[in-house]
Amino acid sequence: MLHERRDLLLLPIAIIAVSSASILIRLAEADPVAVTFWRLAVATVITVATAEASGRRIRIGGWWPAAVLAGAFLSAHFITWISSLFYTTIAISTTLVNVHPLFMLAISRYGLSEEVSRKTIAGAASSVAGSALMFSAAADLGGTNLLGAALALAGALAFAGYLAVGRLVRARADTLSYTAVAYGFAALFALAIALGTRAKLLGYSPEVYLLFAAIAVVPMLLGHSIFNYLLGRYRAITVAVGALGEPVGATLLAVPVFGQVPSPSAIAGMALISAGVVVVSLEEAQPKKPLARASANM
Repeated sequence: MLHERRDLLLLPIAIIAVSSASILIRLAEADPVAVTFWRLAVATVITVATAEASGRRIRIGGWWPAAVLAGAFLSAHFITWISSLFYTTIAISTTLVNVHPLFMLAISRYGLSEEVSRKTIAGAASSVAGSALMFSAAADLGGTNLLGAALALAGALAFAGYLAVGRLVRARADTLSYTAVAYGFAALFALAIALGTRAKLLGYSPEVYLLFAAIAVVPMLLGHSIFNYLLGRYRAITVAVGALGEPVGATLLAVPVFGQVPSPSAIAGMALISAGVVVVSLEEAQPKKPLARASANM
């Protein structure tokens, strides 16, 4: 039990990692579908190579169709959210795409039959309220765009679906096997969309391809893969609320990179988000909480 509670210390690492995604994507300035494909393709190759090198081969079971569905949700999440980054500010985009705890509260309680206590609801509400405050502060500075907002919200809904399906699959699959299948099919979905829309996948500069690799390694493998690991041990709502730390990290990283300094209201919103993440994480760490654990939680 102590070992499992220590796993929650991986959550801030994942939050910091995913916070770099919007910065790296804006620096790449590539087609959103291309960014989605390359980050997923590279992440899949590294995941499979890691499994082979560690002697833990990818094992495909009867859960694979659900993992394919998770991959579809993940591909949709990335394409819509990455597209939104080019229509609005980083703060607005990352804030709206992270309202998924609103969806996850209902999904966790009624779809996954997970315990959702008053503390969990309060923590999620605090984080979402902080997100709303950050959105309001960012909107006051300009950069709002209806299409950008709609794309970010679509990305939030897709991410909620991805977490919900991932929670179910991780009860039967180990982390490497699940992520290999989910990432691999997500890359295939992105490739199909790229071919259908004639998106530019090749012909970028070496610097852009290096950014693609960085996006695959940092926010994908050190961020999303840790989230997938934690889904095997904790409630989906806990991971969802934890992911809300992304707009906080992204906003802070945007200060030195793009000179986008947060306003006092945005800082207050960041504090509410952080407080919500802490409340839900501390409740999850209580040894008395009866959670369904994954049978193959590594």
